[in-house]
This record gives sequence, structure tokens and C-alpha cells, in this order.
Amino acid sequence: MGIIIPVNQKVLSLLYLLGVYLFVFGLVMLGGSALIMYTSMHYLLVVLLMDVTATIFIYLVGLRKRTPSIYDPYWSVQTWFFMLFLLIVYRNWNVGTLLVFLVLTFYSVRLTANFCIGFNDLSYVDWRYRMLKQKSGKAFQLVNFFGINMMPTLLVYLASVPFFLYSVESQFHPLDLIALLGMTGAVVIELLADAQMRAWIKNRKDRAEVINVGLWNYSRHPNYLGEISFWVFGSLLILPRLIQGSSEWYWLLGGVAMVLLFAFISIPMIERNFASYKPAYADYKKRVSCLLLWPPKRMKNNENPVQNPADLENEAVEESH
Repeated sequence: MGIIIPVNQKVLSLLYLLGVYLFVFGLVMLGGSALIMYTSMHYLLVVLLMDVTATIFIYLVGLRKRTPSIYDPYWSVQTWFFMLFLLIVYRNWNVGTLLVFLVLTFYSVRLTANFCIGFNDLSYVDWRYRMLKQKSGKAFQLVNFFGINMMPTLLVYLASVPFFLYSVESQFHPLDLIALLGMTGAVVIELLADAQMRAWIKNRKDRAEVINVGLWNYSRHPNYLGEISFWVFGSLLILPRLIQGSSEWYWLLGGVAMVLLFAFISIPMIERNFASYKPAYADYKKRVSCLLLWPPKRMKNNENPVQNPADLENEAVEESH
């Protein structure tokens, strides 16, 4: 008799997601290659069509599986895949593109790994999606398609254009070091924030506690600080083109869009969620900077120090958006 090896449901679910993503990226790669080979369509438009097509496919899979969270890993892999696609098609391999692609790989691996750690199985639905479904009612599928799936895709595409331009048209320039060092530092901040969060989660006694260790004692959202910083520094890859006379300054707006997304949507949403079940969070907000790493304010004698934001389940998954 053969030995039966039990397979963890989480592993099976992750393998399913891997199969879905490999299939859809393979499909759009074939279509994109054909468009570049047989039409005069600009490669940025080709990538946009590939991006939108892949998002629609993943939305349909999520619809079939009844969870919008099928889309969650897309944020962390779409830029990496499309940059790789352009490098393969246009063969602009040089020191600059290799370094940028290496840092982008570092970013994508970290964020994808963070998703995998917080993911349980295909029945998983992010808390924000449950909240949006409750608020939108019968209109949820419109919210799902345009808000949960398509809007992040388009925002990340906009922020990724400097990477795409660099992939096809650029050679290494000393100014690229600003972007490379900034992006690397941003990912390191996210790594540290994740590690400190997980270590704290293991020792906390109650879900209502508020974290105040490591980077979390200087910023309420160091993970978001890292995410925003990555895209802002990534937009600076276009600086050499601007200095050389290009008028494409508008591609810097992708980094600005990321700042606005986190400042006015992601951060307020998660802070309202924390405040709903963490009584000490109001004091934590008074003491600790929202985003930038800044020394915490001293508590007055008549105020109690904050104990400890974030639930690993909420914060780690939520940062993907």
C-alpha cells in the first residue's frame, strides 16, 4: 500500500492561486506579444490592455469562488510580471534594468510572502470586503469589480509606468541610485514592521491591545510608510528623462496617487476599524505619528501610556491594498 501524505488546505489553496495566476499571465503574455509584433500599438497601451484583461479574469475567478480576496496577491505581482514581460520582449538588459528589476523582485517577494502568511484558504474574505458588502448591498458586485479589483489595478499601473519606461528605453544613470536606495529602504521598513508585528502578536494577551514596539512606537503605520515610499521613489526613475529634456513629468503623478490612496482611503479605513475594538487606540493616535517615523509624544502624568495598532490578520493583509 502506498503512503498517503495529508495535504494542508492552505497549501492546496495557494497552489490553486498559483495556477490561476500562471494561467492568466501566460494568456495575456501571448496576447501582448502578438500586439507588439503585429501592430504599431505603443507598449504602454499594450501593457494596460494586458493588465485590465488579467484583472477581469481574476475578478471572474473570485466571483466563482465567492471571494474577492482572489485578487489580493495581484497588487504585489503585476508590476513585476509586466516589467519582466517588457524586458523579455525588448531585450533591454543592462546594469540599470537589472538593478531595478532586482529591487522590484525584493518588493514583490516580501509582499506576496506577507499575503501567504495571512491567507488560510479559498474561503477567506478580507474584513474590508465584508464591510463593503454590508454597506453596498445589492450593488456589491459593482463595488467589487470597480473598487476592489479595477481601481487598484489602474492605480498600480499608473505608478508602474516609470518602471515600464525604464525597462524599454533606459540605461543606468547615477540619479537612478536615489530611486534604488529609496525603494530598497522602503522594503526594509516593511520587513521590519512585519517582523515586529508578528513577534508582538505572539506575546499579546488580548486582541484589543495596541502595539507600541519597534517602528510601531514611532509610526502608527510603518508598513504603509514603506509601501508609499516604494512607489514615490519608484516614480523617480523618470528623473534622468526629465533632466534630458523630456516633458513626461506627468508620470510622477503615479507616486502622488499612491500617497492619496493610502492617506484618504486605506489609513482612515483601518483606523476606524481599530478604534471600534481597541479602547486605547485614541490615546495611541495622540501619542504616535500617523505615518512618518517620529519620536512619540510624552504622556502627561494624568494620562495612561498606550499599551499596544494592529491585528496581524487585519494589518498584514490590509497593507496589500
